[in-house]
Amino acid sequence: MAERLLAIDYRRHGDKSWSKAALLGEYFRRAAAYDCGSRTPFFDIALCVDPSIRAAQQYVDSVVEGVHPQGRSAITTVAPFMLHWAALRADPSFVMPLEPADPFEPLILMFERDGGFHTENGEVNLEYRAVPMRRWRERSGAAPMPSFAPEVLDEIDRAGSLKQFGYVMGPDGKPVG
Repeated sequence: MAERLLAIDYRRHGDKSWSKAALLGEYFRRAAAYDCGSRTPFFDIALCVDPSIRAAQQYVDSVVEGVHPQGRSAITTVAPFMLHWAALRADPSFVMPLEPADPFEPLILMFERDGGFHTENGEVNLEYRAVPMRRWRERSGAAPMPSFAPEVLDEIDRAGSLKQFGYVMGPDGKPVG
């Protein structure tokens, strides 16, 4: 997990804002399944599930220190939570308490698609989309995303860009083809 998080380019371009919003919504849905009493949707689920299993601090420090400065606002907050969850899942005594199996997978995919995010005024800013954090727990009953396939996520971005701007946006913010 540390290698996966360190391999991400956390600079944001905006052309993947719509799929990132969908993935973030799926993360909210999955995180809401854990009744951990957190007020924010970004919390240490592993601590809530089994506080005895934690990621080694050297991995946490490596990821937090190794992230490009443009990604620090988001990833340095949630990377430790992702690493602790990975450590918990890797423990042979661990039995998954809930479905879906991995609450952090949509969030990791979101980062891998186009960098990080920042929060302001109660919203997660994803360049051309903002996702409200209020009432994030209410998403627990929402239908799951049907697919994380790259072509499905690309179509979400294509449709979102067309709807919002009237053209398909490229990573440079300019129309594609």
